[in-house]
Amino acid sequence: MREKKLFHLQALRGLAASLVVLSHSVQGRYADKLWVSGYFGVATFFIISGFIIFKTSRQSFGSGFGFRQFIGKRLIRIFPIYWLATALFVVLSPHRGEYSARDIIDSLALIPHYMALTDGMNPLLGQGWTLHYEVLFYAIFALGLLCRRRPGVLAICAILIGLVLIGMVIRPQSDSHGALTLAQYWTRPIILLFVLGIGLGVLEQRAKKLVVPYPFALISGLLVVWFAYSIGSPLSEAQHYEFPDLAVIWGLCLLCVFVAIFGRSRPGRFESVAEAFGDASYSVYLFHPFVLSFLKRIGVEATYPTLYVVASLVGANLFGLVIYRLVETPILRKGRSMLERVA
Repeated sequence: MREKKLFHLQALRGLAASLVVLSHSVQGRYADKLWVSGYFGVATFFIISGFIIFKTSRQSFGSGFGFRQFIGKRLIRIFPIYWLATALFVVLSPHRGEYSARDIIDSLALIPHYMALTDGMNPLLGQGWTLHYEVLFYAIFALGLLCRRRPGVLAICAILIGLVLIGMVIRPQSDSHGALTLAQYWTRPIILLFVLGIGLGVLEQRAKKLVVPYPFALISGLLVVWFAYSIGSPLSEAQHYEFPDLAVIWGLCLLCVFVAIFGRSRPGRFESVAEAFGDASYSVYLFHPFVLSFLKRIGVEATYPTLYVVASLVGANLFGLVIYRLVETPILRKGRSMLERVA
């Protein structure tokens, strides 16, 4: 049963969320180097998302009912807990008086728009920028569900690849955070990570006998390689996000997800704990800035920078786990119950 739940993949989600927390909390001379770890975590999330969406929805192609169920489930999964995090951010933000009604509405609806206050197209809850791309992917995938599986999957991948090709024409080829128009924003190469995830989903469906031993050891080794590369690389932070250097991050992320999908090991207590924190990874991702802000406010960052990083990682994961169990899970349960009644 546990292998069917892909607990290695859930554990990797937890690790990815922790990499994002690390990138936002690290101090000192390695700050610029390890900041890129946040991108590594996000890239891993996107590949996992492509895989999970394909795996859980592959029986829904060619069905209007499957299309409606997919939309409903995705809305329930993404928005309610995100709205809660955004509302908390707005209430606690010292700049809340400077936010316009459009800033708040577009942020809640995950509609990208340029905000002079932040000089970018991120929503008010900064880390919500990744959800812009998740929602784009869900919309494209939902359209693909209206077709039979093979042409539907091909259409989904073709649209995502086509958007990136358009992006190569309308702006310089890079994956920096400088997009200032919707055309630039929706055509960034990062959306290709969803295609990689779908590819792993197709492979998992066809290569059922493929088994990778010692998955946790292999993933740990890949992470060691990543940290050695990111710390030792002479590249600047901006260069890490550009092609072809970006391929190093994508390749390592792809290998990590591949190992997590096909990894097999005897389940034990460690696996159960890792899976639990993987389940809570979305809450960790959304709410970790509040933990970091609290630690800064009580002076941990300024006085004990190393302790600040450790406390950030532990505190963000524990707080995320509490939010997941007390808030996110009941919301998901209630939402799924409503969908079943409507169906």
